[in-house]
Amino acid sequence: MKNYLTLLNKGTKIGGAAVGSAVGSLAGPVGTVAGAAIGAVVGEVCVVVLDDLAKRLLSPREEQRVAGVAALAIDGIRERLLLEPKRDDGFFDSDADTPSPAEELFEGVLLSAKQEHEQLKLPYLANFYTNLIFDSSVKRAEANYLLSLAESLTYRQLCLLGLKSRLQKGKFEFRRAGWSYGASVSPETFDLTQQALYLYQRQLFHSKPKEIRAEPSFEVNVARPASATLSSIGQRLANLMALQNIDKDELEAVAASW
Repeated sequence: MKNYLTLLNKGTKIGGAAVGSAVGSLAGPVGTVAGAAIGAVVGEVCVVVLDDLAKRLLSPREEQRVAGVAALAIDGIRERLLLEPKRDDGFFDSDADTPSPAEELFEGVLLSAKQEHEQLKLPYLANFYTNLIFDSSVKRAEANYLLSLAESLTYRQLCLLGLKSRLQKGKFEFRRAGWSYGASVSPETFDLTQQALYLYQRQLFHSKPKEIRAEPSFEVNVARPASATLSSIGQRLANLMALQNIDKDELEAVAASW
């Protein structure tokens, strides 16, 4: 069996049924699986990157992460291609000295997965690449920056972004006041607020202009979850990672504790 297919088959713990679909997409004539095409161009990108990673020294867990995220991304692309065409803006173009943006970002996503110890983040890294294949508004430089942000965030911070994403707007209740002096604050609330402040510092969150003037948002005791909104870059990251799809019960638990 070819190297990239051997690697993909090690991702079932994370990718589940998507592994079989991804293997079928890349085995035999590139781009066919159950009558649905992944396309020769996308298929070639996946084969080149996976074949290179298969030749590297990876631990068993690293193989599971890389293969699982790759399978989820490939299967997501296959499903999207049934409904819409991929981007057509040079994203798949390469030359003798430089990989295409598609190759570069696929490798970047899989290397992020390799190093990611929070397994709950992995499906959202796969979403990042799947959605990137169809969103021509996200160019190479921005995509690399957004991926670096995704790598730096915890799963709980992704939940915070998901709570405030456009598609979840108005669905949750949030604390509207800061902490009063001497108030007893649970460790969980304190931790979530600290994690939210990091999102402010990375300019993924901001507050409504009138509330910024009224009181700062960067101090843990006065930060008000109800006033937090996604910045434009925060919304773009949430969209690419499809953070609105995080399990509703998880989002409600975070909203209630924040």
